[in-house]
Amino acid sequence: MKSKALAAKLFDSDTLREDWRLISLVLVFATGILFKLHFTNLMLTSGALASIFAAIILVCVPLKRERRVLLYPLAIFILGGASAQFKLEQIPKNTIARETFVQLTGLVQSIEHRTGRPTRLTLEVEKTSKESWLVGRNVRLIVRTEIEPDLAAGQRVSVNTVLRQPPGAIVPNGFNFGRYNLFKGISTQGFAVSKIETRPLQQTSSTFKNYIENVRSNLSARILNSMEQPLSGVAVALVTGHRQYMDPETATNLRDAGLAHLLAISGLHMGLLTGVAFFVFELLFASISAVSLRITPRKLAAVLAWIFALTYLGLSGASTSTTRAFIMVTIAIVAVLTDRRVLSLRSIAVAAFVILLISPDALLGSGFQMSFAATIGIVVAYEYVHLWRQQRYAQNSFHTGPKLTKKILVYFLGAAGTSLVAQLAVGPIALFHFQTFSLVGIAANVIAIPLMAFIVMPSAFLGVLFSTIGLDAPFLMLMEGGLYIIVHLAAALSDNPNSVIATTPYGVTLLWSTGIALSMVMIWRNTIVLFSAISLIVISLFFSEAKPADVLIAGNGNIIAQRGQSATLSIIGGRRNSFRDDAWKRYWGLRIQSKFETIDRLCDSRACETLLSFHTNGAVVVQAPVVVSKSLGTTRQACSARKIVIASYTHRRFCRGAMLFLVSEDIEKYGPVGLWGDRTGKKFAVTYKWSNPPVDSSRK
Repeated sequence: MKSKALAAKLFDSDTLREDWRLISLVLVFATGILFKLHFTNLMLTSGALASIFAAIILVCVPLKRERRVLLYPLAIFILGGASAQFKLEQIPKNTIARETFVQLTGLVQSIEHRTGRPTRLTLEVEKTSKESWLVGRNVRLIVRTEIEPDLAAGQRVSVNTVLRQPPGAIVPNGFNFGRYNLFKGISTQGFAVSKIETRPLQQTSSTFKNYIENVRSNLSARILNSMEQPLSGVAVALVTGHRQYMDPETATNLRDAGLAHLLAISGLHMGLLTGVAFFVFELLFASISAVSLRITPRKLAAVLAWIFALTYLGLSGASTSTTRAFIMVTIAIVAVLTDRRVLSLRSIAVAAFVILLISPDALLGSGFQMSFAATIGIVVAYEYVHLWRQQRYAQNSFHTGPKLTKKILVYFLGAAGTSLVAQLAVGPIALFHFQTFSLVGIAANVIAIPLMAFIVMPSAFLGVLFSTIGLDAPFLMLMEGGLYIIVHLAAALSDNPNSVIATTPYGVTLLWSTGIALSMVMIWRNTIVLFSAISLIVISLFFSEAKPADVLIAGNGNIIAQRGQSATLSIIGGRRNSFRDDAWKRYWGLRIQSKFETIDRLCDSRACETLLSFHTNGAVVVQAPVVVSKSLGTTRQACSARKIVIASYTHRRFCRGAMLFLVSEDIEKYGPVGLWGDRTGKKFAVTYKWSNPPVDSSRK
């Protein structure tokens, strides 16, 4: 009886949110996408159109209410899978298997002049000496050769390149960068080995996309020339979304201080800029009697503010978080024009549906997940606060102090509360993707967000507005002053070794639990459901932490790393402070600022041997040698001595008795590879897992 009463209460109209049907259908749509992306063989390519046709039939055929309850979600689920299928069909089936020399001619899509790193160039291929399947597709190149300083998007160039296999995950169960690039339209990548030579255009090929890209590049250059680094890099990231000019140390400090969201153009920036534009335009039109007597200044200002938001969307690169914010701003503008109330959770659901319909792969990205998690958390929290305040006012128990004092107190409490809710909402997702959680984020945001709201973003708006007539310098100077405080605040807070919790990897259970918990609080307005959702995430934090590999090996076995004894990364081979090194530090729960130790390795012309530590059951450390062999005789000796052996595939059938044999070519193809130690009784064994496992499961 109690269970029936609880069920009745959960599905009572007062408990369910008024938009629960819309929210539920969007969640079902997202589930269909997720199902398709993870189980790609369950829907044939030719079945995508049939699936959409079936979904339309299920939605349009008149049915009784009882049948609609079952068939409509099924139709939306099929529609989600079909949209993911169309996205998968755009990905080329071909790939670059090994390093290949190719002569390319193509149109420049984007140019990234990165601070302290080589230029990155994206080309749409028109002609190629090999790999003809690349024609019409985008290729990303690292350029260390000569490049013209005035090269712009839309120009035709030719270059000799070495193309590589698309990069994958850097650690076992890690983020697949190759798949991410494929979804973003980058078919492969490589590096230039000749000068970037421009070629004449037979006909104009400049598109609106190229025009926007050139505007972004010119605006970035203008800001870079107006400010000193590292502030100019932060300013460019805020205005144009170009993050390649960011100083790596500054980016790390902002992330450790819980201010990384300031770099990702999202609802905060879009809302602030649109709000400033709305206020300025409304004040302007209200002061002009010829306008205010004929048109409502508020509505005219809303239209112009929306146009500015659309412009900012294009200038900022239209990332997932920016697109989500723009859709929500659009809904708010429509509400202003129609004199209707904005339903926040409804706008979140609509924004999610539009983004996933256009780009289903966004569901797998950390940007989409963290952006929506933070927004959902803030909206739900403010709903509960609003209900609490209504109850307090009804009981005449709400303390009212001096008006100014109360406003200041409410503002800072609101800023702190918003920061806390956002941090807690995105915390599990950040732990899953980045293995870090900032402990100083609340304090940092209480100071940084007012600076962003009242100085940085208004100055950015006015700077962009007046840059068309060359009067942007005073506004950029004011923006620089606000950024100076934020950047130095982040540096001071991140210097504290206790400012960040760094953990080892978490299993996908944590991500699933977080998604389910957020879905629960979106559908139900109930305290029991809220605490159940929070409990689900907390339990997942305790039980979904995964044991990281004891050893990581990459580069044909030449690069070997493990966690050092004193919070350091012990490594041999490769170059230091690379992106791989940073990812491996996060994998082992180390901070990016942590130091390196060099692993001892003995080498001769036939082999290299490294003694490594393995943490077995009960945290018992076992020393085991890893031999990278070039000689067949050395391979036989190492195998008979029960060592971990890395050698060519041709040596495999001559190896007898090795603790573990790894093919060096496979490490290049499927690696990096992780090794785990395991002791059962007196027997010690080593297991392994590829970062990018082959499709053929027989080869693990």
